[in-house]
Order: sequence, then C-alpha cells, then structure tokens
Amino acid sequence: MANPIDPVTVVNPANFAGSPTTNEVPVDMYDKQFSAYPSLTPLTVILSKLSEKESIQPRFDWIERKEIPDTIQLGADATAVATSLTVVNNALTCPVGSQLYNAKRDEIALVSAAPSTDTGLTVTRAQGGTTGAAWKAGDIIHVGLPAVAENDTTSRNVTVANEANYNLICLTKIGFQATRTLLHTKRYGDQTWLDLFKSQKYYEFRRKKEKTLWFGGRGTSGSGATTVRMFNGIVRRLRSGTLYKDFGGVMTESGFRNYIGDYKNQNPDVMEIWVFLAGTALDIINNWGLDKVRLSPQSKELGMDVYTYISRGIRCNLVPMPLFDEDPHTAGWGFILDMQRIMLRTMERDTYYPWDRTPVGGELEEHIYRSQFSVMLANESYHSMFVNATL
Repeated sequence: MANPIDPVTVVNPANFAGSPTTNEVPVDMYDKQFSAYPSLTPLTVILSKLSEKESIQPRFDWIERKEIPDTIQLGADATAVATSLTVVNNALTCPVGSQLYNAKRDEIALVSAAPSTDTGLTVTRAQGGTTGAAWKAGDIIHVGLPAVAENDTTSRNVTVANEANYNLICLTKIGFQATRTLLHTKRYGDQTWLDLFKSQKYYEFRRKKEKTLWFGGRGTSGSGATTVRMFNGIVRRLRSGTLYKDFGGVMTESGFRNYIGDYKNQNPDVMEIWVFLAGTALDIINNWGLDKVRLSPQSKELGMDVYTYISRGIRCNLVPMPLFDEDPHTAGWGFILDMQRIMLRTMERDTYYPWDRTPVGGELEEHIYRSQFSVMLANESYHSMFVNATL
C-alpha cells in the first residue's frame, strides 16, 4: 500500500531512458510481483461476488418501500397525568385507539383523538390496569393496534408514501503512456515493462475505485457529451443517517454491543450484517477477547479475511479495510451494511484497453483502464456509519 505522504517521481510519457532509475537495476530479482487486491478492496470484491447488476442508463432509480413504524420516541418530558405527548415524529401513524406502551415506565396510554401534526398526540393515561407515571424525553413508546368498541363504525386508516431515490453512473479511466521500445524491453525475468506498468496501473485503479465507492459525492457538470457525472458513495448516504454513531474516541465492548442493539431494535428482521471497519477499530474488538472473534468460513469463498462476532442475536461479519488506515481520521471509522440492500451497478465493467492512439507508425503507446459504475444503497435505516472508534 502506498504511503500517502511519500513523494513519487512522475514520468510521462515513460521511456527507456527515463524509467529504469538506478535503484531499479535488477539484481537476482524474483520474476513475480506480489499484491493483495481482495484484502485491500473488500467492498468492491464482496459486491462483485454477492450483489452486482448491469445498468442501462447513466442514471438509475429505485423505490424504497416505507413501513409504518410500531415504535415512536418521546420528544419532551410528560407528567404522570399529561394528556398531550410530544413525540419526535410519526404521530400521524397512530390512529385513534392506538395502544401506547412505555416499557421503561410500565404504563399504557390510548390515543384519544386523531393526530393533526406529526409530533403531537392526545392520549388517555393509565389504561389497561396500569398506573400513570412521568415519561421522559427519549423514552421509546411501543405502538399496538387500536382498541375499538364492539359497535364501532369509524375508520382507522393510515397509509404512507414510498420514497423514490436515484444515483448516477460515473465514467472513469486512467492509463499510462510509454515508448514501444520500453514497453517490450524485459524488466527482470520474463516480465516486460508493459507487464509492470499494467499491473501497477490496475493496482492503482482498484484502490481508487474502492475509495470512490466510499467517499464519492453525487453531482453533475457540463451538458450533452461534456457531462461529467459523479455518484453518492456510502459516506455521503450514511453520515447524516438515523443510526450514525460517534464513539467519541472510546469504543468499549458494552458501547459496541449497545450500538448493535440499537440497529437490531430498528431492524428486528435482520439476522446477519456486514461490518466494514478500519484496522484500528477491528483491533479494539479483537482485544475484548479472542474467543469472541473468529475467522469466518466465508473467508475462503471471498479470498480475504472475514471475522465473525455475535451480538444481540445478529451475526456480524467483520471485514477489515486497510485503505482506511492510511488516514488517522478514518482509522476510527466503520460501517454496518445490509448486503440485501446494497448493489454495485455497472454500465461497463473494469476493462483494459491496449489502445494505440498515435498516428500509424507512431512510437508512443497509450494503455487505458476504464469503467462505468456506481453503487445503490437502499433503505438508509438498514445501514449505519460510526466514527472515532480509536481506543
């Protein structure tokens, strides 16, 4: 992995006189280069194997089905006899008669009037044999079905609108240029400079593609054939998400398990998640006890190390992200991804083009790696981002 602060010497176009510097003189050099694409670019690899679909347009859209929630959160304190409750949102999803249970206070209230705003409820307290208690901001309120009279003729209708979302396909390419003489000169062993440059450039392409999937932002510039399209990466989608978590520099085991618990509470149907995290954060989890983190059988299938951690009945597949360790700020980052709701979208897969763009007889060759791709991340509430997990 390249050190982001080490200086490099750019030679373009590369040529026989310019490229082989003194420190590149071969001395009993083994004729094979070693690299580790899967472990460096885990998101790209996993999506390519588990969730990839062709896109036929530079823009793709999807519909996210919105579910009517069965929990709401209290937004302000309420006394034991208060009949007006302030909630954070979703009051309009609670029709008259809805049974509201505050587990922390062990009290049931009934919605007594149709809500007119999304943050206010009129209720009757101490119902169903319970006793009135003071409720506090932040309390979780479980919403049960409406209780109605035997001769009831009224409606209890609530529907919610689905949400449309979209992302763009980004066209990208990088390459190298060199003289024909250089490219067909052997560097060491049976490897030519062309082989060397190709592997070097593809290594760069894969790493930068991985970072674009994480850090990209959606936008366009230009028009017609001059249009440049960028897509929303995972960070842009989740940094302001409903499950965003800042560990404040200290991630304890109980804090991490509570974090997983919050995810489970919001998504009780999920039994398995993928947790992509920087090496620093993974080391913290490892230090809690080696018996709690084990190598997953999926490591062999994916060609990279994947670890398993169980919390709150959820199997957490822990995937290290070495590229995040290059920056002290991202070294404490991690992401929960539901792989059923994320997909790699491609118009053109990664392709190598050995093009010669010079006139006939020209002695410069230009070689290109090119791709058109994007990522679809549906249902933001099924994913999460955390930061500052550094100690």
